[in-house]
Amino acid sequence: MDFKLHRIFTGRMGSNAYLVSFGSLAAAIDAGMGSALADYAEKNKLKIEMCLLTHGHFDHIGACAELQRRGTKIGISEKDADKLYTGNNLGGEFGVETEPLQPDFTFRGGEEIDFHGFSFRVLETPGHSAGSVCFLTPLGIFSGDTLFCGGVGRTDFYDGDPDALSASLAALFAAEEDAPVYPGHGFSTTLKREKETNPYL
Repeated sequence: MDFKLHRIFTGRMGSNAYLVSFGSLAAAIDAGMGSALADYAEKNKLKIEMCLLTHGHFDHIGACAELQRRGTKIGISEKDADKLYTGNNLGGEFGVETEPLQPDFTFRGGEEIDFHGFSFRVLETPGHSAGSVCFLTPLGIFSGDTLFCGGVGRTDFYDGDPDALSASLAALFAAEEDAPVYPGHGFSTTLKREKETNPYL
């Protein structure tokens, strides 16, 4: 099957959202802020069937309520689900109000989420938040705010944990020998490149 990857830059926090599309259907990885993701989908005649969240911080979930009203099913780790409807999403700390919502489904580590034959394997990677996850897929790894090009996620927020992040990074590097990495902020990279050059590791 011909699955295509799209990257959409959203919001003033520089959040990345991604779409994996199959024909006119798409699955989103993170929603970002504002209308950028929905606008992109509409312009490209794509219907977003589901949105999988790498974690529950405001700059990744801000567009979820509107997507949900349009029929998108919102999924998040059960350990971060409360961030969709409480102040634990950090919006208040940055002066951003996020419309609360309930997830349509939750998941945990080890599960595989199917999108028309395309598999998202959930790897729990706590540290940036308690419920942070990475999605291992045939197109690469969607790392959220766990791993960046040349950096790693902050751990000084609510329920962040530097020791947990260190263990999560070790698990992530053990999961794949090499693969493209699509982070929640910044440029894409590869596991091999980060192993060799990331100063935080």
